[in-house]
Amino acid sequence: MFFAYNIPHFSNDFRYMLIEGTDDRVSSVADIVLSQYRHYFTWGGRTPPHVLAQLLLLSGKLAGAFATALCFVLLIYLVNVLAKGSFVNPLKIESTALLMSFSLLYLCLRNFGEVLFMLVTSCNYLFTTTFVLLILVPFVKALESDKDDSSLSKGFVLKNIFNSLIFLCGLTAGWCNENTGFALCFVTFLYLVYMLRKKKLSAFMVAGFTGMCTGFLILVLSPGNAARMHMMESTGGFDYFSHIFTAIGVFNLSLLENLPLIIAFLYLLFTVYKKGLIKKYKQSIVCTLYLYAIGFVSLSVMIFSPNFPARSATVFTVFTLIASLKLYYILKKEQITVVNRAFFYSYSVIFSLYFLITATNALECLSRLNDEFVQRENSIKEQIANGKTDLVVKPFSVVSSRYIFVGDIHADSNYFANKILSRYYRISSIVRTCDEIKTLPHSDLLIIQSKTVFKCKAN
Repeated sequence: MFFAYNIPHFSNDFRYMLIEGTDDRVSSVADIVLSQYRHYFTWGGRTPPHVLAQLLLLSGKLAGAFATALCFVLLIYLVNVLAKGSFVNPLKIESTALLMSFSLLYLCLRNFGEVLFMLVTSCNYLFTTTFVLLILVPFVKALESDKDDSSLSKGFVLKNIFNSLIFLCGLTAGWCNENTGFALCFVTFLYLVYMLRKKKLSAFMVAGFTGMCTGFLILVLSPGNAARMHMMESTGGFDYFSHIFTAIGVFNLSLLENLPLIIAFLYLLFTVYKKGLIKKYKQSIVCTLYLYAIGFVSLSVMIFSPNFPARSATVFTVFTLIASLKLYYILKKEQITVVNRAFFYSYSVIFSLYFLITATNALECLSRLNDEFVQRENSIKEQIANGKTDLVVKPFSVVSSRYIFVGDIHADSNYFANKILSRYYRISSIVRTCDEIKTLPHSDLLIIQSKTVFKCKAN
């Protein structure tokens, strides 16, 4: 919560503080409705997460930070709910599962600082992923149960209310973002085929799947998506063929950064197989593969997307973690020791040291970033008060890393973040004096920042 509250607003945060198509600040729910209506036709179809983002931005920093912290706690809880196949007492989640949940997210989640702490990005990935996990609870429960959906809700009226709710939730889940929506629709279709063959297909499953597909179609058929693609092709010389090779590189780097999690998943799957538990826990294994497939498909389909940001690997990381924990719970149920006490304590100590070092460094960088942001705000106000409309500011000494996100403006006034701030401050242009020299292929690979990490590129 401290990180989310203290990280300054950047780029898209400022954009969603404005009514789309104007320089006017959002001041009411009516402004949000108007803004998202225009957004759907001019830029993109991710209406549910962007409505949430604008609501939280309108509510203020404290409300947004609290909601983000609560959502992250709920995410970890739902990871364990899906892993166990049913709701559990949050106070009784065992220490090993809790350590795996938090530590592997902290170690493997790409752009951790951006996904968790930048409000607009967290609404697009953290909040939407958490919502998708909640939707999948009845699907997972039904797959692992020998009963039909009557165990979920009794009576004709209650069943229809539940089915309608599942449809609406599926609609929202499919409407959240493109790669998750596609993965949900594609893999859940296979789920329905499997349940039909097992004669376990229920009305709520069809309702949820129909909702997912409807939401996904609303999302991808947005006129704004076509307008954005046209803009990329006309202004940036976008070459889809060459982009594929770049996207494959991002895909491979995402797998590499998730290597500890992938190794854990494969090790646990091999152990379950070696112990001869596949047949005994067939339904749980099928459920494990169903969940893993959602994550893998969501990452793989990004190769064919015109834009492949590292943060889009969030769903893959979360669902691979759930699949790993499901296998862990199978082995635990059979009283098979996967993590002995010595390894558990050693891993706990090593991770605690890593967390302490990186979190302390991030806190120091965040404090420095806040001071510099206040100085910049004062400089902007002073320049505007002096009648300037083309503003120049100093760059921040802090840059984006795994645990700190900095979506700063550039020295080029045509950069998208510069244009957003120009609208926000109602000025002609704003630039920083210089851009940094990139020393690493991706900010994720920067774990610890020093005071000299920013190296100014000569103009």
